Amino acid sequence: MRPGLALSPLGLWPLLLACWTFPPGLAGEDSLSLLGGGNRCEGLLQVQHLGQQGPVCGDRWGMGEASVTCRQLDCGPARASSKYVLRPHEMGLTWLHSAQCQGEEAALRECSLGAWEPPSRCECRCVVVITCSDGTFQQVQLGKGGSPCAGIPEVVNPAGNVLRCDLHEEEASVFCRQLGCGSALQWSRAHRREGPGDQGPKFVTCQGTESSIFNCKINLNFLDQCDFPTYTQVVCSGHTEARLVGGEHPCAGRLEVRRGLTWGTVCDEDLDPATAHVACRELRCGAAVSTPGGARFGRGSGPVWTEAFRCAGNESLLFHCPRGPGCQCGHSRDAGLVCSGERFRLVNGSSSCEGRVELQVEGAWAPICAAHWDLADATVLCHQLNCGNAMATPRGGHFGEEDAPIWPDVFHCVGTEPHLLSCPASTLGAPACAPGNSASAVCSGLAHALRLRDGQSRCDGRVEVSLDGAWGRVLDDAWGLRGAGVVCRQLGCGAAERAYDAPAPGRGAVPVGLSRARCLGNETRLSQCNVSTSLREPAGMSRDAGVVCSGSLRVRLAAGPGRCAGRVEVLRGGVWGTVCDDSWDLRDAHVVCRQLGCGHALSAPGAAHFGAGTGRIWLDELGCGGHESALWQCPSEGWGQHDCGHKEDAGVFCSEFTDLRLQNHSGPCAGRLEVFYNGTWGGVCKTLNTASLGALCGQLGCGTHGQLLAGAGSWPVPDALWVASIECRDRHDWSLWQCPSAPWDPQSCSSAEGAWVLCAEQTEVPRDLGEALNCSSALSCPEEGALRVRGGSDRCSGRVELWHRGSWGTVCDDSWDLADAEVVCRQLGCGQAVDAPGGAAFGPGSGPVWLDEVGCRGSEAFLRDCRAQPWGRGDCAHKEDAGVRCSASPLTVPTAPSLAPAPAPKAWTLLETTCLVLGSLLGLVTLFLGTQWCRRRAACRGRWPWPGVGGTGLGWGGVVV
Repeated sequence: MRPGLALSPLGLWPLLLACWTFPPGLAGEDSLSLLGGGNRCEGLLQVQHLGQQGPVCGDRWGMGEASVTCRQLDCGPARASSKYVLRPHEMGLTWLHSAQCQGEEAALRECSLGAWEPPSRCECRCVVVITCSDGTFQQVQLGKGGSPCAGIPEVVNPAGNVLRCDLHEEEASVFCRQLGCGSALQWSRAHRREGPGDQGPKFVTCQGTESSIFNCKINLNFLDQCDFPTYTQVVCSGHTEARLVGGEHPCAGRLEVRRGLTWGTVCDEDLDPATAHVACRELRCGAAVSTPGGARFGRGSGPVWTEAFRCAGNESLLFHCPRGPGCQCGHSRDAGLVCSGERFRLVNGSSSCEGRVELQVEGAWAPICAAHWDLADATVLCHQLNCGNAMATPRGGHFGEEDAPIWPDVFHCVGTEPHLLSCPASTLGAPACAPGNSASAVCSGLAHALRLRDGQSRCDGRVEVSLDGAWGRVLDDAWGLRGAGVVCRQLGCGAAERAYDAPAPGRGAVPVGLSRARCLGNETRLSQCNVSTSLREPAGMSRDAGVVCSGSLRVRLAAGPGRCAGRVEVLRGGVWGTVCDDSWDLRDAHVVCRQLGCGHALSAPGAAHFGAGTGRIWLDELGCGGHESALWQCPSEGWGQHDCGHKEDAGVFCSEFTDLRLQNHSGPCAGRLEVFYNGTWGGVCKTLNTASLGALCGQLGCGTHGQLLAGAGSWPVPDALWVASIECRDRHDWSLWQCPSAPWDPQSCSSAEGAWVLCAEQTEVPRDLGEALNCSSALSCPEEGALRVRGGSDRCSGRVELWHRGSWGTVCDDSWDLADAEVVCRQLGCGQAVDAPGGAAFGPGSGPVWLDEVGCRGSEAFLRDCRAQPWGRGDCAHKEDAGVRCSASPLTVPTAPSLAPAPAPKAWTLLETTCLVLGSLLGLVTLFLGTQWCRRRAACRGRWPWPGVGGTGLGWGGVVV
């Protein structure tokens, strides 16, 4: 039994029979008692009347009757009156029917009481359970959400035990109202109604008008509906949460606030320092550093909220801040926010700039694993912590060990990223870290520190120097190879290969640190050279000192479907070039895969399988043994020596190349969860937490939450079930690849335990808004700024279309390039951009042309976050519609047939899908009830499911948890 989730209902009939034969607490004619509660003021109502005793039928029973009962028992006012549907074998012989009171009576005997009749005469087939104000207190809450008005429905008893259940529309409405959170906007849709007025089987059933969830009907026949591994979050209209969009790392960007289900922006004048600190605290990003205005991080879409937060600064969430009238502005004045990003720290060193690397997730600090930690990762961390440049990464618990478990996070930084969380991650499937193998870093500190900016590795770029704790430019006056050699040596980047004049930074003002650095070449650091700190020319007029060190050598896989598959490219001397496929084989490819932390090579396609590159061809006739640590260590014709053209560019597929999909359903947002790993599509075990489902659905472009469904019966069994469990961390992991999980194992579970997922592909909107936007009667309007592609061969290629102001429109191809397409592919959950065709390559669209002159940086989360002309203000026609081709299109790997995805089965009809879901649910219910029957055979002398009888306390409406 999973703690905190599973119920422990045991057989009721023997205990009910015993109570009716020897009714405790009944001291004569017309007596009553509440049984099974934490005290005498709550529990199952049992009455002795006309010489018989037993429970009371719930027909026409309400709070008036409950008030009379509580008054008679001297238990204070009635707080709740629930109706329980018992299981068939627990029905008993007779129930008291037709009890009706005015509400002012002193005792139940003064009310109109009917006859004792069989349970079959009770229309609701339910008995009465009462909680009086002197009963045990039960707390209701929405847990693990972004505010007290969003999350998983929970009932907590005084002992701290938690009961969680999925709620549908009416029940969620009652829950939200009980919490003072307004109306329900989101609830479980996994088990839909099958016809008008058909509520379907539910553990808890409300009419929607009740004041408390405890006044609803509880059906013990469907207890299995409260034994899920994951639950759908309820979102109430009073919900408020924050996020940052369009920044270079997760703790910087445009401030967006979600109210209910709608995301909107904030006027820059309404973001005061106190509110900024609260927003950073809510996002677990430390303290506010700055609040740039004027849409510094791009213009948002949707509403600009005119109600401002008036935070004191000590609140934990924006939700708790008072509110008042704010400014009225357009998206040109969207507020930005930069937080300190204190999610990482260095501990146990001699200063704050050296030590064991620790990561804070959900308030808990723990070390991260050193298995894949290197100088490029440490360089990013040192810059992020404002600690200068990375000098070393000692291993083996150099700075001591903590008792806390080690985070398995795996980073693949180049060294140029602004934040560790901006680096590619491949945590999914990573094995548990060996004890004591925590990562560490030694940074130089700020005194005399250097860093290289705007390069393509940690060892090339524009030189910046730290003087008096501030970073400044180094101008190119007297700059040459001697100075470059000092910089490369100081950074641990080998010898200088090139000194060049670099363009000045193009965005933001960076002060000048050194206007001249004339070196002899034997200095150990740049500050020992003959330097001048007096500015001789106005900033912006000069160019900066640039350097390329020998340590800048890099390899990457370009134009492929992911980081671990693509065309092999090598960076040398600051210039990217390709590799010729002459003599190219698996041994050469093995070296590339190992060098990139991508496992081993599965295939080594040539003939420009991933498209022809451009520029230099650096290597030809490679003859690797397969054991080399870098591709340039292998025998070859020499740098730049070749007799090839780019039509012969070499490529590679590595075992760590991953992809994911929902397979075997009629659309991309529902089906069996499958992961592509080690050249094979395989399933995933259904042990996924709520955060994992949200990350999965968001990655697929299928909404912000998902829920598990029953299995698929006769669908073909996948070749492998790769992962036993996935535990994404809420508000930390935004894609499934970042999430901790069990290690890769093709036999992780049986096929019957595979995960089937339903994502909320679109956000439902209120009926009046749906009609205004010309949405269907199903009220499934897309969210403002939603994106789709049309006219392509699959869901990852086609003409780009955006939803704005109630209609779909296109994007003009003016300035359209791969950076723009990269954002589209990421938003669609389709991997990387392969092509950005214009000229209506997928056919002309219709309706408005919403965006023109799009200028994405490539790091934005949504296309609507990119710079562009105002919506609908372009000068294009549909013959200029922009399109994309993304890497997640079906793979074709001639040299490794096993890498191609399995052919998709024909789409299911609605009838087939309905039969699948209903059949699976029936099987689960039957299995659960059968298991419970077996347990009762051994434990029927045990507890009631009423509060306090043989258990630890009160659960939902009296269910022991």
